[in-house]
Amino acid sequence: MKDINTIFLDVDGTLTDGKVYLDNGKNEFKAFNVKDGLIIVAAIKMDYDVIIMTGRKSEVVARRAAELGIKEYYQGVRNKKQALEKLMEEKEINYSNLAYLGDDLNDLPVMKEARFAACPADAAEEVKEVCDLISKFNGGNGAVREILTHLLKTKGDYYKIIESFTEKEN
Repeated sequence: MKDINTIFLDVDGTLTDGKVYLDNGKNEFKAFNVKDGLIIVAAIKMDYDVIIMTGRKSEVVARRAAELGIKEYYQGVRNKKQALEKLMEEKEINYSNLAYLGDDLNDLPVMKEARFAACPADAAEEVKEVCDLISKFNGGNGAVREILTHLLKTKGDYYKIIESFTEKEN
């Protein structure tokens, strides 16, 4: 896993609980876990490229990506593998550089190829079958935190993150 430098995240069911709340107007609501957010920000600070790719389009996702410092996010993606392979060619990365966190059938083609694939506890059974790690938490409830902590520990970067939070300010 030493070559992994890019983390792809699905949104609905991975960063969120998979529920989409719609009001009588045009407002959409999603809940994100702040603990997931903290580890994402830390990974970005450690020079990991964190990218969101999701099948739905939502202003909420754009807002959350901006809050976390995720500069690349792709919404309304119907064929994630095709879109990802085009992006990998542009960015000169390949599947051996890739960690992919997803939860449903549309994530399967990429998860089967990624160097590291992981999912929340409530992911589709077919997704669980191809994963290197299944979180004990459901999507939107700390699964991303647990998975990225595992990945960062395996690569030896997690302790640098801990140090960054415990250093005394000068």
